[in-house]
Amino acid sequence: MRKIVLFLLCLILIIPNSIAYANSYFYKNTEEESIKNIIESFYNTQYDAYLQMEYKDITPYLDMTKIQNQNKVIVLKNLTARRKYIYQKGYCYIEERRFPLEFNYKAIDINGNQASVILEIKLDGQNAYPPFICGGENIFKLIKMEDSWKITEHDYEDLSFYEISKEKLIREFQPKELAEMIDQEFSPDSKKVYKNFNDVELKSNVGILSLPAVNHYYSTSRAVEYANKYVYNRNTKFYDATAGGGDCTNFASQVLWYGFGANDTMNDILNKVMMVPGSYEEGWYAGPGGGSRNWENVEAFWSYMTSYKSIDTPGPRVVVVDSINSLDNGGIMQIDYYNDGRFDHTAILVDKITRKFAQHTENCYRYYSDYEGNKRFFNPYYFREIE
Repeated sequence: MRKIVLFLLCLILIIPNSIAYANSYFYKNTEEESIKNIIESFYNTQYDAYLQMEYKDITPYLDMTKIQNQNKVIVLKNLTARRKYIYQKGYCYIEERRFPLEFNYKAIDINGNQASVILEIKLDGQNAYPPFICGGENIFKLIKMEDSWKITEHDYEDLSFYEISKEKLIREFQPKELAEMIDQEFSPDSKKVYKNFNDVELKSNVGILSLPAVNHYYSTSRAVEYANKYVYNRNTKFYDATAGGGDCTNFASQVLWYGFGANDTMNDILNKVMMVPGSYEEGWYAGPGGGSRNWENVEAFWSYMTSYKSIDTPGPRVVVVDSINSLDNGGIMQIDYYNDGRFDHTAILVDKITRKFAQHTENCYRYYSDYEGNKRFFNPYYFREIE
């Protein structure tokens, strides 16, 4: 009898705790599934809008009191309108395929009506995804409002190049204004076309006053080969400039270096083959320990590459072209995302037919149609080596 009483007492103590635990477990699973559904619906709705080239409402997934989320709506409207106009005018390739996404939730932490999520997105490595999809780690913060979870904040690597800001509201372009900008973007402008060298360099006999030299002509196929090889996983023989503001121009310089004929070996890197030794401000070089300003900085890279070089000055020779239509494979594009006259990003054309670019920070492919902002371009021509 005593054993029965003890058994019943244990049940009385255990059952409520078990029920409470079960209820807690059920609540947690239900809320986690709700959060996953909000995040994945947020991505799928954007992808539908992107492919159909018509804005679709993403506000049900967002806390619209946040400036970042207001910007998410604006940039999606701008992007879909841009793609639609380019498509209608036939200006360039527009991607109409949906590429696979794999969502890997590394952590979901729920604390009352607040939640934080660490989500890793895995992409198909050979494809160019829309700019609102960033592979790798995405960090979300959410709040539960009126029985529904809303995204309050979203951190990812490419944020400053897509949404631009969490604090400052960006502009939504009106249709006429957007059309005029795109028309101008694809219109030839001979004032933008120039070379940074004199054609006399191309002659075998340039006169007794010049130094002996050899020209190494740029291989677009080698450049594209290098860009495709290291677009996702960087070349560890070079330093990583991501922490210093971004690896985009460091990557672009590597592509040019290899396209001019250098070998992807520590021997060529350490001996500065197809590089220009000199001071940090004047040279064009890099290695495992760092590189010069002209090698890694967006504005300095452009100034160095496109500035006039005398016949006895070693280094790259390039031709500045007027638009994407004149850019060749292995060519360079720079983008001023903020339209403030200061360029922010460097990318390399790897497919002239589809206008697909390779870039670092974020390490990915992007289509030209998805890059917003002012742009400038040059085609590398040859590297002049003074013997």
